[in-house]
Amino acid sequence: MPLTACIDGEGIATDQFIPAALDQVTFGGEIYAVPEFNTVQLTMANKKLLDAAGLGVEDVNGSDWEALSAANEALNQGEGSSLQVIGYDSKLPEFLPLWAHANGTDLISQDGRTAQLDDPAVAEALAWAVSIYDAQGGFGEVKAYRDSADFFGGGNQFATDVLGAMPMEQWYINVLNEASPDVPMVFDTVRDRQGEPIAYASGNAWAIPSGTENPAAACRWMKVMTEVDTWVAAAEARKTAREADGLAFTGLLTGNTAADEAVRALVEPSGSEVWDGAVEAMYTANDSTFSLPANPADAEFESAWQDAVNSVLNGQAEPAEALAQAQEAAQKALDDAWAAWENREE
Repeated sequence: MPLTACIDGEGIATDQFIPAALDQVTFGGEIYAVPEFNTVQLTMANKKLLDAAGLGVEDVNGSDWEALSAANEALNQGEGSSLQVIGYDSKLPEFLPLWAHANGTDLISQDGRTAQLDDPAVAEALAWAVSIYDAQGGFGEVKAYRDSADFFGGGNQFATDVLGAMPMEQWYINVLNEASPDVPMVFDTVRDRQGEPIAYASGNAWAIPSGTENPAAACRWMKVMTEVDTWVAAAEARKTAREADGLAFTGLLTGNTAADEAVRALVEPSGSEVWDGAVEAMYTANDSTFSLPANPADAEFESAWQDAVNSVLNGQAEPAEALAQAQEAAQKALDDAWAAWENREE
C-alpha cells in the first residue's frame, strides 16, 4: 500500500534516506516502502596475487578496461577444466547494470518508461564483461570453479589464492574478516571509465501489504526499525559482539544517511591497513550510488536483460543481437504495464 499517510502520520524523515534507495521504492509520486539496508559493491582483490603479477588494485578497479583485461590474463592460471586461479570475475549476469553505468549509460531511462538495452554502450559493456570469462575458458568453467569454493568459510577463494579480484557487495567484508582475517587483501570502490567511484545500489525495505489488518502498527514498526537511535543501538550491540570475538567492527549501511553517519562514528581504526581500507572504500561507495528507477514492469524488465546476458554467456547469441531481442521484449512489457497503470488511475 502507498505510505503517504503513514509517513506523514508518524513523521518518518524521508529526507534522511539515500536518494538512490528512496528512488527504488517511489513510484507514481508515492513511496511504497521504507529503506532498511543499503547494498553496494566494492572491488575486492587478493594482494598476494596482485603483487606476484606486478599489479595494483588500480589495475582491477574497473577504471581502465584494457588494463583490467590484461590483469585478468596475468592473474589467471589454467583454463577451462584445468582452471587453477580465476584472474577476475566480472560477476555476470547480475552486474550488467554496473558495467553499463561505468560505460556511461543505464539500462532504462530515468522516467522508467524507455528500455535502453540496445544502446551500443550496453552492448560494449556486455561484450567486455563476457570477454573476461572467455579469456579463462568460458563462463561455465569459471562459474563451476567459483562455485566450488568455501565462499563463507576459511576455504574461501581469497584465502585459498584461487581468485585475483572481483566486485562484491560490502557485506562480504565481514565474512572475510571473520573467516580469514589474515588473508592479504586490498579493497577499492568499483570505478567508472573516468576513474570515479560508482556503486549499483540495492537492498531491502519495509512495506505494508494492501488489506493488512493493522497498518498503523506496521507503520509504527517501520519507523522504529529505521530511525537513527535504533540503528545506533544495533551498531553498538554488533560492535560489542565483534570485539568480544576479537574482530573489527566494520560499520553498517542502513539506507538512512543520518544513521550511517552516526554508525560510522562508532567505527574505530582497527590497526589493520586491510580492514580499515575496506571500511573507507565501503563508505566512499555508499556516497557514490546509482539505481534503476521503479517501474510497473520491473520483474519483466529484469528478466529480459538477464535472459539476454545468459544467452551470451552460454554462447547462444552475440551481445548486440541478444540485447536487441531483449529490447523488444522489455519495451513491450514496459508499454503494456504503463498503459495498465494509467488506465487504473483513470
